[in-house]
Amino acid sequence: MKPVILSAVLACLFSWPAAAADPSTTFTRKCSSCHTFGRGVLVGPDLKGVTDRHTRTWLTAWIASSEAVIKSGDAAAVALFSKFKSQRMPDQSLAPDELTALLDYLAGGGPEADARRKSRRADTATTAEVEMGRVLFVGERAFANGGASCFSCHRMGNTLGAGGTLGPDLSSAYTRYQDRGLSALLARGCFPRAVPTTGTVALTDDEVFALKAFMRRETKGPR
Repeated sequence: MKPVILSAVLACLFSWPAAAADPSTTFTRKCSSCHTFGRGVLVGPDLKGVTDRHTRTWLTAWIASSEAVIKSGDAAAVALFSKFKSQRMPDQSLAPDELTALLDYLAGGGPEADARRKSRRADTATTAEVEMGRVLFVGERAFANGGASCFSCHRMGNTLGAGGTLGPDLSSAYTRYQDRGLSALLARGCFPRAVPTTGTVALTDDEVFALKAFMRRETKGPR
């Protein structure tokens, strides 16, 4: 590998900032072993609608220490403790930003909303979403979790001028992989896309969709 290319690759791999807290990952890691979202009771209650049933102040206190809320005599806490056979929820040590993001995630539809976004086809994209894909691709807007733009390694035919040559030209990517395949490829990511220390995929679901929609618009040949 040429020294210049090697330097570019190493810069991609080792210049990543720490990944922002991903609420879907927090849900999977901290909640899903005991709770479902819209699929009924597991070990603990179904979390669909939990932000409507309780205030955020109550949920924050409960997640931090359910035992303390129960001991305070709070009626809702005591009722939950009794209903679930006196099994106390373990205390969760979430940072304030993680907890806020988790509650926003649950209020916004949680895993059900994730599933809807992931199954959405590129032909339903708005003009604004396609434009978002373009600015992400060329690096006019940074990815939420950092990392090099697509343009640093790839071209999109001749429509965007010069681009990187380390990776393939992506002007036929939508034709080659089709909608679901391209979504999976973008979510999995090319080699610089994973944060080396954690393996976390850097692109958000919204970024994956926007890039897919942009590639669909720019595709060459039959869709």
